Amino acid sequence: MGKSNYFVGMPPSPRLRGTYRTDLPARAVYAEGAGIYRIVPAAIAIPADIADLAHLVRWAGAEGIPLVPRGAGSGMAGGNVGDGVVVDLARIGDRRVSIHPEQRRASAAASVTHLELNRAAGAHDLRLPPDPSSGRFATLGGMLSTNAAGARTVRYGSVRRWVEAAELVTADGDVVRLARGQSPRGGSSLADRFDTSVAPRIRAAAGTIAEVFPGTRKNSSGYALDAWLASGD
Repeated sequence: MGKSNYFVGMPPSPRLRGTYRTDLPARAVYAEGAGIYRIVPAAIAIPADIADLAHLVRWAGAEGIPLVPRGAGSGMAGGNVGDGVVVDLARIGDRRVSIHPEQRRASAAASVTHLELNRAAGAHDLRLPPDPSSGRFATLGGMLSTNAAGARTVRYGSVRRWVEAAELVTADGDVVRLARGQSPRGGSSLADRFDTSVAPRIRAAAGTIAEVFPGTRKNSSGYALDAWLASGD
């Protein structure tokens, strides 16, 4: 059993409105996911809503405590376990799914599962094609964060190409909405920092990126620098 390198004895102040626990039984429950890894976290947090999550992120940044976002825990690569504070996002947000059949679009909270989305979309003869083997309980937030795929990857690609927009909490604790072909919305300097500090370096390395990035149908390693260079989005 792994051991936490962090001591987090007190919850963020002012206290989260959601759940925050440091007792060993609660931490042990979140010590593993679907993979073989077992790491006991320092604490577990279940934010009540987006504002609660943003507060937790700001606190963790100020204290230097790593957060481990977790959906259903269905990932096998170990990204859902760690020795910081595991943040359970499987219950956050409105669980309803809004289907817009005329635009062939859907909107849903990160906590909605792939199965729930496809059941709602199926009433309109629509679906989200990527089909991870854990789709019955994998959350959409987890699928997006891992660029999930499945047996239909060769034909339909992984989930990244099927996402039009996402609302996220930045490392500064700001809530930002990113959408394809649009400027970021929200009170954050994220876009400005990217444009001034990151984008020039990526463009300068365009030749190297084109040379070394694998030409595979699915690549979820690192950042999609090749896709950004191609789209600028």
